[in-house]
Amino acid sequence: MIITFEGGEGSGKSTNVAGLCSYLTIKGLPWLSLREPGGSCFSEEVRDLFLRHDLDVMAELLLILASRSHNISRIIEPGLAEGTIIIIDRFVDSTLVYQGIVGGLGYERVKDIMGHTGTWIEPDLTFMMDVSPELGLSRINPSDRFEHRGQDYHQRIRDAFLRISCTDRHRIIDTSLGREHVYERIIKEVEAALSRISPHKPLNNRKTS
Repeated sequence: MIITFEGGEGSGKSTNVAGLCSYLTIKGLPWLSLREPGGSCFSEEVRDLFLRHDLDVMAELLLILASRSHNISRIIEPGLAEGTIIIIDRFVDSTLVYQGIVGGLGYERVKDIMGHTGTWIEPDLTFMMDVSPELGLSRINPSDRFEHRGQDYHQRIRDAFLRISCTDRHRIIDTSLGREHVYERIIKEVEAALSRISPHKPLNNRKTS
């Protein structure tokens, strides 16, 4: 089972990933958490390049997909085969939004590239952590080139996430509400998903294109 957390800067993704991991530990359920780009030694090196350098959008996309391809073969696929719940901070939806819709490469083009490179995997459950750019940016100390961009850019990111969060796997979470309320909503949705989907579902049964 794959659970992803998506959303703009300061939307509470990392905080709630940590909360979900603690919950799964208490329940005695196997889990593995990673971020994108990142997760392995190789992918963390890619992350550093991705965030430090002023890249064109296609270069961004290719770096992300190189990192993801590595993680799929080394982390995600083996984890799923063992029945581990995989939790990812940013995944395919962020690629569609940042490089596809807002970056200008196009939603369908980016999805097609992911399909042809084996880097499109449909998560079982996606939390779109929604917050206004004003509140989200007030929660962080900007440290990378994306976080330093203007409020108009972050509004376009939010709008794009909301526009694509319309499938059965998506749950839009208003993170302007109290932390406890957000946590309880996430746990409720995860419990419902666990009751419907076996965590032993093999990767090759998922939609990959």
